[in-house]
Amino acid sequence: MKYKICWVVLCKNEIDILPFVKQYWERLQCDVVCYDNGSTDGSLEFLSKLQYVTVRHFDSDGQNDPLQKQIKEQAFLELKDQYDIIIISDMDEVFYFENAEKEFDKMIQGGFNTMLLPLFSLCEDFKPQPQEDKLLHQLCHKFYKQRMNHTGGLDSYTKLSIFNTKNIQFINMSVGQHFVNVIPTMNAMIGEDAFGLHIDKGLSEDYYVNKRKKMGENLSQTNIKCGMAIEYLKSEEESRKEYREHQSKSFDINKVL
Repeated sequence: MKYKICWVVLCKNEIDILPFVKQYWERLQCDVVCYDNGSTDGSLEFLSKLQYVTVRHFDSDGQNDPLQKQIKEQAFLELKDQYDIIIISDMDEVFYFENAEKEFDKMIQGGFNTMLLPLFSLCEDFKPQPQEDKLLHQLCHKFYKQRMNHTGGLDSYTKLSIFNTKNIQFINMSVGQHFVNVIPTMNAMIGEDAFGLHIDKGLSEDYYVNKRKKMGENLSQTNIKCGMAIEYLKSEEESRKEYREHQSKSFDINKVL
């Protein structure tokens, strides 16, 4: 890979998906800067064994989403002079490129500041076991296109997460990163032979329900007062119904890519 790439991620108790996520990092041959918010489930021990990962610690102290927005924006400012490409995402968002160097060539040489990719969300019946020779999306068979409604009509595409550092002074993003503006100009390309995978607690219906319950219990007062991420307060029955609705419109991306 001729480009220097850094992937910035946030983490809190993500040991269930880290073995899968790391395979996408390693395929891209990138450095990773991981901001951890007090993980206690073995995530830190797992990350400490990966030489390309730098872990930084923060304490949200009841300000989860506003603080995470600030962390992501400041990380870009700090790292942009050291890398050609910076990717900023939550831990459950990964990106697959059939030929990453070719896509980054098109983005950089074409003067594009960022890249959009088709987005698929996982809604599997089971939690697969990691395999060295297969990525998560190759182990699973149920995905659906998630509507994000933030990209000017391109509602089944990833968040703006992949940035060409040479043309951007700074990034201004909304809480949750659903709306992103790059300064001085926004100029996005649509990637080919590549996609985003939103793991989104999709490692079985029970996993989805239990993970959402835990996240609801950990919502800050700021989240609740501002109506942010309150979908995690849904009842178990509502969460199960939602998951089954996802599955009803699912398909196997491996058969169409």
